[in-house]
Amino acid sequence: MSSQSSELTSPSRPRILVDHSLGRKAVPEFFRGEGFDTTTIFDFFGRTDVPDTEWIKVAGEQDIVVACKDARIRYRPAERQAVMDARLRMLCLTSGNMTTFDQVECFRSNLSAIERWWNTPGPWILAVRRAGVESLSLDSNAGAEV
Repeated sequence: MSSQSSELTSPSRPRILVDHSLGRKAVPEFFRGEGFDTTTIFDFFGRTDVPDTEWIKVAGEQDIVVACKDARIRYRPAERQAVMDARLRMLCLTSGNMTTFDQVECFRSNLSAIERWWNTPGPWILAVRRAGVESLSLDSNAGAEV
């Protein structure tokens, strides 16, 4: 089988940018261990106090998928608009009180469902939960429940 035909049958692996809210070690190491080209906000920008609209714009321009735990970003008008303008693809853990181990396990247990989204053009935000993944609405009229 040629490499071209295998590319057509398997989704491409995107680059992953891990937000500082998920730490700089365990979650990035998980994605790297799964074969993803992975970086963190700190590694990418040299600091963690980067405004959301700035890292969203850069991630979108470079077609990087973002992993974070701030699904409420879709309710803040400037950030929501930045996600839409950047056509960003986001993976958001929706439980803010997970241990680092739980965060990694949540991504690990849902990786096959997440991978089905790689070739879907953005913008999209996937809620990543212990029980599975769900696409979240970017409609400004949607309710604020996560």
